[in-house]
Amino acid sequence: MKTTTLAALCTALECTPNDLIEVDTTPVERPVAPPRPTADLPQAASARGRSMPPL
Repeated sequence: MKTTTLAALCTALECTPNDLIEVDTTPVERPVAPPRPTADLPQAASARGRSMPPL
């Protein structure tokens, strides 16, 4: 929300921003992602991760 909009609301409603906004600091639990199988990842052609043309 723009601060100008918040200021206009507070003026019209004769209140403060704290009256309009509530902050919830409760941590949100995220589900644990299953590990990706290594077979799906592309294999590097060399130790540097790229192939070189033949000499």
